[in-house]
This record gives sequence, C-alpha cells and structure tokens, in this order.
Amino acid sequence: MDFIKDYLSGKDTTFIISQCIGFVAAALLLLSFQQRTHRRIIAMQACSGFLFALQYFMLGAYEGMVGNLVGFVRSLTYYFRGKSKIVDHIACPIVFAILAGLGGMLTYSSPVSLLPMAAMIISSFVIWSPKTQQLRALTIPTSLMWLVYNIICSSYSGIVTEVLNQISIYIGLIRFRKKKQ
Repeated sequence: MDFIKDYLSGKDTTFIISQCIGFVAAALLLLSFQQRTHRRIIAMQACSGFLFALQYFMLGAYEGMVGNLVGFVRSLTYYFRGKSKIVDHIACPIVFAILAGLGGMLTYSSPVSLLPMAAMIISSFVIWSPKTQQLRALTIPTSLMWLVYNIICSSYSGIVTEVLNQISIYIGLIRFRKKKQ
C-alpha cells in the first residue's frame, strides 16, 4: 500500500479522479462480455464508453475521448439492432466507421492517434454483428489496440481494463460456446 500511496502523492486530483472513473468504466466493460444477449452487452458498453470518454478528456487524451464518444453514440444506436430497419442496414456501421475516422483525423497528434481510430472503425462493424460469439472473438484485436494506446497515454485503469477484457472475452467465448451435436 505504501507504493500506491507514494505513487499517488505525486499526482494531481484530476489524474486520480480520472483513474477512478476509468475503473468504473472498466467494470462495466468487463461485465458486458458476461451478458447473454447482444442488447445487454451493447447497453453496458455504452455506459462504459461514456465514462472512458470522460476519463480520456481528464487525461488530455483527446483521441481516446472522441473515439469513446463515437462509441457511446454507436452503442446507443446499435442497442436497437433487430428492432429498427435503419440500424439493421449496412449503412449504419459504415456511418459510424466514417465518424470514427473523422474524429481520429480531427484529433490526430502522432501515429499513436491511429490506434483508437482504427479500433473504433473496426469495432463499428464488429459490434453491429448480432452474433454474440462473433462480437466477443472479433473484439480481441481492437482490445489490443486500446491496450497499447492506454500504455502510451498513462491510462492505468485502461491498461488493467484491456488485460482483464481479454480474459473476460475468452471466458465468455468458453462459457457460451455452442455444444457440439
């Protein structure tokens, strides 16, 4: 505990609050992959995305903030997948991929900025898929992109999130795999 106390004594209040917000967002994201239905996964990811956007804003990591804000709106929209012809149309993930790309270009500061942008573009199509096992499996590469970004921008809660996210995804894949006939 002295290590944590010594480490935090050198950080300002905004940084500490941002990490706390990030850990709440992490809990929601990790729990999302343990949900049985696509809608519940998406609802929890929407809440998580909003909180991560707030955390990245507080850290000054604007690429991550914009990516998560696009992800938040995207999740709210995808929640209605299967219930809305507009959301079910292939144009829907294309629109969100374009928004993620534009957001990434507007906040570009270095090649590192490409990581959240690429992750959000890819996940616009992955999360749109109504197949929950596909959603879990195809989230693995985007999670790895976020892991690298979090390491670079000092989002410790984000680092822990992505490591645990990988574990949660694999557990979800195993828990909900279809039994062989």
